[in-house]
Amino acid sequence: MKNIFQIFATFFFLFSFSAFAQNDNLNKTDAAGKKQGHWIKLDEDKKKMYEGNFVDNVPVGKFTYFYDTGTPWAVTVFSKNGTIAHTQMFDAGGLITGEGKYVTEKKDSLWKFYGRSGKLLSTENYVNGVKNGIFKVYYSNGEIAEEKNWKNGVLEGPCTKYFESGQLKYQGQYVNNKVEGKASFYHPSGKVNAEGLYKSDLKNGAWKYYKEDGTLERTDDYIDGLFQGKKDPNVISKDQEEKERKLSEKFEVPDPFQDK
Repeated sequence: MKNIFQIFATFFFLFSFSAFAQNDNLNKTDAAGKKQGHWIKLDEDKKKMYEGNFVDNVPVGKFTYFYDTGTPWAVTVFSKNGTIAHTQMFDAGGLITGEGKYVTEKKDSLWKFYGRSGKLLSTENYVNGVKNGIFKVYYSNGEIAEEKNWKNGVLEGPCTKYFESGQLKYQGQYVNNKVEGKASFYHPSGKVNAEGLYKSDLKNGAWKYYKEDGTLERTDDYIDGLFQGKKDPNVISKDQEEKERKLSEKFEVPDPFQDK
């Protein structure tokens, strides 16, 4: 019995000494005040905020950032003297929600975002923290819902939308953040639903609407977004307003951050 007690006492001493030694090596700064070695940052409630290693105040290698529940919300791997940070983000349940690269603390290159099911929701491209390049939104079945282009933080160039089947839904283009020029909407069959011109985000000129069989249903005229009917050109009829609302809703791309 005495031997068992001595073994337990020895083990407890060694464990306590090891824990003390480990804690004694945490959160160190050198004479110049620079962080060195392994750090575990706690908030005012003593909950872990992040854990990682520093060399001369520069983060090195893997850093883990935590929710106040103790589960990670991000894991970042630092390189290039701390200027490059490849990051993965997670929800409270541990599922990945996004991943990409920071360069000097700004988003850069390709970023991917995921839904609660783990499926890809969207991809975005950045240069020095500014939107640049192709942005894509995906349906839950993996088909592209929308594709558009950014240039130096401004929507510029073609915009294309698709039905969940992959069939073309809309074609248009942006100029300096506004829809400009010819735009075409399509039925799920692939035939044209409506087509006309935009000027600074507003319909202009003759807009033609077609039935599913391809025959012309009607032609509406617009000036700076205002319907030019037989009545007051500044007043859109209730029927026309309802048709426009339904058409607009029909071609809206669903919120990529709401899973089906």
